[in-house]
Amino acid sequence: MKDMPKIFWILIGAAGLAAVAIGIIVYKFDPYKSSTIVFALLFVSCFVFLSGLTIPGAYFYDLKRGVIEAHNLFWASVKRGLIISLTPTIILLLQTLHVLTWWNCLLVLLIAVIVDMYFRK
Repeated sequence: MKDMPKIFWILIGAAGLAAVAIGIIVYKFDPYKSSTIVFALLFVSCFVFLSGLTIPGAYFYDLKRGVIEAHNLFWASVKRGLIISLTPTIILLLQTLHVLTWWNCLLVLLIAVIVDMYFRK
């Protein structure tokens, strides 16, 4: 239990660096002239930023609900945080590829809910 706040501070620090990277990418690069490396960095930064916020958020939400098993709670929050952060990243990728429609978005959300329910005990 003593090591978990250190992990969360590292995740929040990585989320801060990813937010700075997203800001630099948005303000410095033209999306019409940029290469795929810039878009890959944008998606990775978005994923790291969202993961760095949702993993501690899911952990403290479950802790507030009264779940006592700290080790299982940590890994369950990692799984849930990765699923939650992967969902908007995929939606952003679909928007970048100009294939995002409302039913594609609903399918991505439905798949995320099904995967989350699969990993739940």
